[in-house]
Amino acid sequence: MIHRLFLLAALLLPGLLHAEDKRPNIVLILSDDHTYSHYGFMGNEMVETPNLDRMAGESLLYTRGYSMPVCSPSLATLLTGLLPSRHGITGNDLHASSPKAPKAGRANRDPLRDRLLANPLILPKTLSDAGYLTFQTGKLWNTSFSEVGFTHGMTKERSRHGGAGLSIGRKGMEPVHEFIDMAVEKEKPFFVWYAPLLPHDPHNPPERLKKKYAGKGPTKHGEVYHAMIEWFDETCGDLDRYLEKKGLKDDTFIIYLSDNGWDPFAGYGGGRAKLTPYENGIRTPVFIRWPGKVQPTRDDSNLVSIVDVVPTLLSVAGISVPDVMPGLDLRDHEAVEERDTIFIESFRHDIMDIDDPSKSVTSLVVLDGWSKLILPGTVGPDANKARFSSTAGVVELFDLKSDPTETKNLAAERPAEVKRLKALQDAQWKVE
Repeated sequence: MIHRLFLLAALLLPGLLHAEDKRPNIVLILSDDHTYSHYGFMGNEMVETPNLDRMAGESLLYTRGYSMPVCSPSLATLLTGLLPSRHGITGNDLHASSPKAPKAGRANRDPLRDRLLANPLILPKTLSDAGYLTFQTGKLWNTSFSEVGFTHGMTKERSRHGGAGLSIGRKGMEPVHEFIDMAVEKEKPFFVWYAPLLPHDPHNPPERLKKKYAGKGPTKHGEVYHAMIEWFDETCGDLDRYLEKKGLKDDTFIIYLSDNGWDPFAGYGGGRAKLTPYENGIRTPVFIRWPGKVQPTRDDSNLVSIVDVVPTLLSVAGISVPDVMPGLDLRDHEAVEERDTIFIESFRHDIMDIDDPSKSVTSLVVLDGWSKLILPGTVGPDANKARFSSTAGVVELFDLKSDPTETKNLAAERPAEVKRLKALQDAQWKVE
C-alpha cells in the first residue's frame, strides 16, 4: 500500500520525490536546555542516560553539533532549514519598542506566526503534502500544529512554548503511541516531532529520580538538573522501545539534537550558556539512526549544524532539497568532512524589529575547523535576561582543540585568523 501511495505521489508531484521503493518513518527527538556534555555517551559520569547512550551507539554520531542559543529561533530553523537571519524568528518575543509590539505583546503571536509562515518551505507541511502522516508534540512556538502543516498534533493554539503539547513526556507517551498505531493501521509513513519541555524547567523530576541524584552533584541545582535529564532519557527509551515492539525500528529514521544549552550548575544565575554564543549555549551532539542504512560511527571532529536537519529529513523522505537551504544531508559523511565552516547567530531574547534581524544581533559566530570567532553584534543582551545571558562586547577568538572551555581569547595574538574568519562571516551575512 505504501509503495502504491508513493508512486501516486511521485506522479502528482513531479520533481519533488525521488523514486525509492519505500520511504522510512521519521522521528525527530529534540531536548531543551540540555548541556552538550551532560550525557553518558559524551563522557559525563554524573548523569545516567542509558537509552540515549544505546541509541547514539547505534547511530552516526556527530559530537560537534551546533544549534542556536535560544528556543524559538532554533525551532524555527527546524521548521524552515534556514538561519534565523533568513527565516526571521530571531527571538522568543517582540520587544516592547518593536514597531509591531503595540498590536502584539507576549500573548499575541500573530506577527511571529505570519513571519514564520512567510518562509518558502515548512517541514511538516512539506512532509504532509508528500503523503506522510505528521504528528506534533511538545514545543512549538507561535503557531498551532495545523498552521505549520502537521496532520495531527497537540498544540492547538498559538503560544509561547507549545501549550497543551508540553504535557508530552512529563505526563506519559500515550499520544505518541496512539499516533504510531493509527499510522500503521492506515499503512502510511509517519513523522513524529517529539520536542518535550525536558530537561527545561520547571525542574520537578519524579521523586525517585530526585532522590537518586541527591548529594551526588557539585550543587543542588545540578543534581535536580541531572534528574531531569534522566527523566528525558526514560521517555526516549519508551519511544524507541515502542518502535521496536511494533516492528518499526528498521523502517524508522531517527535524528536527535538539543535546541540550546544550559548552565547545569548555576541555571538562570549563570552566564556563558543559554542565550549566549559560548559552547554551553550552542553546542549539542547530533545523531542519526537508520538500521542497515546508516553505518554507526562516532565523529568527534567535524562540524554539523541545526540547519542540516531539514535537508537531511527531506532527503530521507525522497523530497528534493531547495537550493536556498545551506545545510547538508547528514547521511553524507564525506560531504560533512569536506565542509569547514558553519555559522551561528545569537540575538536578544526579545526581537527589536521583526522585519530587520540586524537590529537584534548580540553576536555572530564563525566556526571553522577548531577555530571559533565571536563577533560583537549591534546590541547587548536584554536587561531583564542578563542574569543568564552574556556577550563579551569585543572580538573573541578561541582554539577549541586546545581550549574547549573558551578560557583564552586569542584575538590579539592572531589578527590574521580574525581577519580571515570575519571575511567568511561578511560573505555569509554582513551586519553593520
